Amino acid sequence: MGPARFGASLSEAGDAARLAGSRSQTGRFLHVDRLGLAQLLLARTRTDTFQPAAAALLAPLRDTNGELLETLSTYLDQESSQAHTATRMGLHRNTVSIRIDRIQRLLSVDPADPETRLALHLGCRIITP
Repeated sequence: MGPARFGASLSEAGDAARLAGSRSQTGRFLHVDRLGLAQLLLARTRTDTFQPAAAALLAPLRDTNGELLETLSTYLDQESSQAHTATRMGLHRNTVSIRIDRIQRLLSVDPADPETRLALHLGCRIITP
């Protein structure tokens, strides 16, 4: 086994350990085909490279007592529906609309863009407890 393959094996072992640690189910073994896509994506983003990038991307939202970060996270979880976000958070729809506009301005992003939305969603999952 060469150094490159050894490094890949260590990386895979780390991913497996993170996935196992995040599972709420009991049992010691889980076939990779039964892992959810979200678990696989999150395992790949919990790295020393992605975490600081996510923190930097979402940093402007952290200065607002967490309300904008919570709104963005809920909005993305609710498939970008302001009405569902408002219901979920117990807010008026206009409040959610104002917050989403503010988030767009603070982050200089378009959450309607699929790649941006994915990056924001993964970032929220990594940053929020």
